[in-house]
Amino acid sequence: MGSKSTSRPARRPTLLDVGRLAGTSTAVVSYVLNGGPRPVSPKTRVKVEEAIQMLGYRRNPLAGALSGGRSNLIGLLVPDTANAFFGELSRYIEAEGRRRGLLTLLGNTGYRSTLGDEYGEAFSELRPRGIFVTTGEEPRQEDETPRVYVQWAAPDAASPSVTFNDFQGAKLVVEHLIWHGYEDILCVAGELEAGPAVGREGGWRRAMEGAGLPTRGRLIRASFDRVDAETVVRPVLESGNRPRAIYATTDEQALVTIRAATSLGLRVPDDLAVVGFDGIREARLGSTPLTTVSLPLEELAVRAFDVLEETFYEGGAPGAPVVLDGTLSIGVTCGCEHGTAADASRVEAAAGG
Repeated sequence: MGSKSTSRPARRPTLLDVGRLAGTSTAVVSYVLNGGPRPVSPKTRVKVEEAIQMLGYRRNPLAGALSGGRSNLIGLLVPDTANAFFGELSRYIEAEGRRRGLLTLLGNTGYRSTLGDEYGEAFSELRPRGIFVTTGEEPRQEDETPRVYVQWAAPDAASPSVTFNDFQGAKLVVEHLIWHGYEDILCVAGELEAGPAVGREGGWRRAMEGAGLPTRGRLIRASFDRVDAETVVRPVLESGNRPRAIYATTDEQALVTIRAATSLGLRVPDDLAVVGFDGIREARLGSTPLTTVSLPLEELAVRAFDVLEETFYEGGAPGAPVVLDGTLSIGVTCGCEHGTAADASRVEAAAGG
């Protein structure tokens, strides 16, 4: 597909073919086909539309009549929709599926592989178009249902995945704290030491070490559940060794940290600076906007469906894992003045390291 030939390939053209002919990525092709979630310049849009016409590309709908014995159902396995991040992710997946004519089946696994297996088996009996998995649970060998791993990298190189650049996001937000002049930065991590946690902790370590700041003894592990997390965070804030700033690897943990600090009479950020990771609505739009890493959940949902289609229904082999970048969302909990023009320069300063 290197040359712009008008002849059609023997096989059915794919998004990759369109992207190559138009000189752009499959993500941009998807944005043109889906009308978002990100804007496309008029010039690029014309190139994509011309490539679609030249190749005779026809979208293989994931909806409608049964195809290959598959239904118009989509399975989604998440740890806990009570967690705002997974609740919002589920809504975006459901909305994108509905837009494509699919109904979403939802299963809460609680990070338990046995429960994930049970849901996976039950969903597979309904012959879904595919299953989206948000943790690293491996399917049973006899399970032939197409799976795409989202938010959590696939357990093997053969399975497709759409994830976030957790390492870079963590490094960016911690560097922002360091830019403010904070040196004693505690990391509130999750109880799991796998999946996204690896990047989110690794980015904190890299930022700290790059600034010559210590990390030894500056990490604690807490549940993602707010009530349970507070029992771990509160003693740290009450101790004589209270840190000057806290980087929480999820917004849920950051919000409970702020709640605990406020109940103890501490002022955020005057006495304790706090930043998070995820960009859930409550964190960004609440009465005290949290400085956090906002993740493109809508884009994740669109790309997840596209990867499912490209890999399993257009005859293509799994390509390179799709990795999406988050953005630094400035609130007031780090010491910045939310919404001021000065914040833009602060973001640039942090991004520049």
